[in-house]
Amino acid sequence: MATNALMSCTAAAAAVCPSVLSSSKSKFAGSVGFGANAATSRFTMSAEWMPGQPRPPYLDGSAPGDFGFDPLRLGEVPENLERYKESELIHCRWAMLAVPGILVPEALGLGNWVKAQEWAAVPGGQATYLGNPVPWGTLPTILVIEFVAIAFVEHQRSMEKDPEKKKYPGGAFDPLGYSKDP
Repeated sequence: MATNALMSCTAAAAAVCPSVLSSSKSKFAGSVGFGANAATSRFTMSAEWMPGQPRPPYLDGSAPGDFGFDPLRLGEVPENLERYKESELIHCRWAMLAVPGILVPEALGLGNWVKAQEWAAVPGGQATYLGNPVPWGTLPTILVIEFVAIAFVEHQRSMEKDPEKKKYPGGAFDPLGYSKDP
């Protein structure tokens, strides 16, 4: 019943106000040059981050997901904008790596990601990895080891002069050849 009512409303609206893109020769369709009068068939649109506001000149739409959204003007300096792109790439990789790190142990029945950190709430609690106790398993020790290891790797990456090597430390890992696909 609701479908019939919707269809009848649509038909009534089409009778009163025909579509601009329809085949009818309305006054509006003829004046803007739709159909055979058009010089080209390519039509492009760009979404604005805020209607009525001009797009910042430094955001030209060349980057993926660039819709001109920068209300604090953080990307005005080109070096900063490149650093933000690099940081976004690294954070996306960490997020993608976290998904199998959560799902695989749980699918194999080796742990539950919700209960994985319960040992840290107990004073002097013993850390476990896939059900086995970790020899250096106190929270402060693990945090120090993690901090030193990540600081070393990030320092090595930040010292790289080539911006592409900064984004792909150790080379681009592309076993399926997706980067070569046009």
